[in-house]
Amino acid sequence: MALLVSCRGVAPVSAPPPRADLTAAAWFPPVRAQQGNSCAQQSGLYYLMAAAEGRADGRRVELSPYPAYATLAGNLTGNTHLVDGWILARETGVPLLADAPRAGRGLMHGFDKYVRAASRRPEEWRFLKLRDTADLPAVKRLIADGRPVACDFQMRGAALTKAADGGALVKKWGDSGPGHTMVYAGYDDSVGFDCNGDGRITTDVDITGDGRVTLADLERGAFLVVNPWGPRWGVGGKAWAPYRNHALSGWLRSGEVAVLEKVSHETPRLMLKLRLRLEERRDLIITAGAADNGSATAPERVWSPLPFCQEATPFPSGRAVSSWEVFAPLHRQGPHISPGPLAAPGGGPLEIGLDVSALGKADRYFLDLHAGHGGNLRGELVSASFVRLNGGGEIREEIPVPGLPAALHGPGGRWIVSR
Repeated sequence: MALLVSCRGVAPVSAPPPRADLTAAAWFPPVRAQQGNSCAQQSGLYYLMAAAEGRADGRRVELSPYPAYATLAGNLTGNTHLVDGWILARETGVPLLADAPRAGRGLMHGFDKYVRAASRRPEEWRFLKLRDTADLPAVKRLIADGRPVACDFQMRGAALTKAADGGALVKKWGDSGPGHTMVYAGYDDSVGFDCNGDGRITTDVDITGDGRVTLADLERGAFLVVNPWGPRWGVGGKAWAPYRNHALSGWLRSGEVAVLEKVSHETPRLMLKLRLRLEERRDLIITAGAADNGSATAPERVWSPLPFCQEATPFPSGRAVSSWEVFAPLHRQGPHISPGPLAAPGGGPLEIGLDVSALGKADRYFLDLHAGHGGNLRGELVSASFVRLNGGGEIREEIPVPGLPAALHGPGGRWIVSR
């Protein structure tokens, strides 16, 4: 039994088989090219989330990373972070690719799409060390069990070469520039490359000259990496990446890989349906509340989402922090929210849905739309309602918010709904 030391402590790992290839599984999503610099969302949501979905029932599902990228990135050249995307998706869900296809940078429009997305969320994720030979079994075990992992390397200066099987092999990753998030969807202990040019492929020789035989000295064994750059990279978007690259790279994030631990499939039972238009979405903070007293003047329970709100709950203190998270813009208590208007693709009001199931059934609901961080709202709330759903996502009751449409200006306002 090998042992894995991770942020969760020590766990036993059974010996993995010598090879695995998840891309051959019927449920693994097809290789697609990322939009802009959306590699983190393409890896975390399109690949890892879709794999978790498909593995569960044996069928292929294609999920969309584009709403998360549009929300988090300032433009198509903007970089986002794997963790930010998972945090956002934990609040809003992950839509189907058919509901949010690749098209510009617009936000998803249509309440029914938000309902479908809300029933699919990443709940927990984990980072595993990958710097030495002892770290390999745990990562390989995950992949063999049908769970791809995300990796991150610099790409400037990376070198591809032809592999013995006719595929491509990453001779080395880059040594400068920003990080690039990719996916390990397989591995093979037999893939080898003569790294030092001595005519042999060895695993027990100190080829780096540091006096030890470590992961950096392994000339055999490689991960099957799927690059979000798409089918034109490597061979069909895939290449073999030697295990030893993790010991040789100086990039901080290269010493870990990330895996989704838990995915939620709960159907929301209460959603807030909004149709609104704003000149600047970063100015908006949405909160909702509920009270069991039908004449209450203030909510007894309050809910606040992450989208369009930078005052989210911070990470719990005292837990292990991954080097990947150090790079994320999470010091602001929530993901970075990109600038831009809040509007439908044609310029009219955007229709969105937010899961407020935590409020439960109540006699009175409260809706607050107000400006944050010294901003001023400029737009219109066309309509709003609290929607009760059954376990199949069908509408059971819709409670409209009175007094609408209404202009949104200055600090915003509150609306109260009595049943």
